[in-house]
Amino acid sequence: MNKGKGAVTVFLLGLIVASIIPHAALAAISVGVKEGDWIDYEVHYIGTPSAGHDVVWARMEILKVNGTNITVKITAESANATKDTSTSTLNLETGHIADEFIIPANLDVGSSFIDDNRGVVTITGTSDRYVAGIRRTVIYTTFPETTTYWDKATGVTVEGHAVLGNFTMITTAVETNMWQPTMLGFPPFAFLAFIVITLGIILVIVALLVFPRKKLTTQTKRNQPN
Repeated sequence: MNKGKGAVTVFLLGLIVASIIPHAALAAISVGVKEGDWIDYEVHYIGTPSAGHDVVWARMEILKVNGTNITVKITAESANATKDTSTSTLNLETGHIADEFIIPANLDVGSSFIDDNRGVVTITGTSDRYVAGIRRTVIYTTFPETTTYWDKATGVTVEGHAVLGNFTMITTAVETNMWQPTMLGFPPFAFLAFIVITLGIILVIVALLVFPRKKLTTQTKRNQPN
């Protein structure tokens, strides 16, 4: 009887653990983007791109975030100035992330994510570099034909190098609303406001020092006997 109860207890514990593990795995996936975020890219080529690979600019916009599902709109502009727009829903849990547009946020070297095209992908390196005007921490993974860089805090692609046949495509993030360029550590607007306020204070101090002296000099001259 005791053995039977022991078996039942082990079985129930197994069920509990099995029910916890998927939730724990899901909780470990951090989404670093939100609705309204966008990022612009410029694309350059070494060699002559083949037909259908002549995109020179692109924008990725986050339309909706629901759990690990992220709906994005991609607008791509070709060399002849024609634009093409597509919308798709990515899923960070299942690995449906298209061309690895967005991966889980805050991954470190040795961390892995799922790509339904490549399987399990492991982060191989990290570095600090300027991205869209500000210094960011990026993570990257290198394959024989491609190297992809992501912003660590958000998980969005910020740079990619892809060897495609007889040409190389280099994609670089150039502008975004997810972070702002800084001047001496301040956002541009705050920095300019600081400069204007500082100049104003200096002008007031100069005025207080100069005009009373002029007034005193004039008054002294008036009081002098002829």
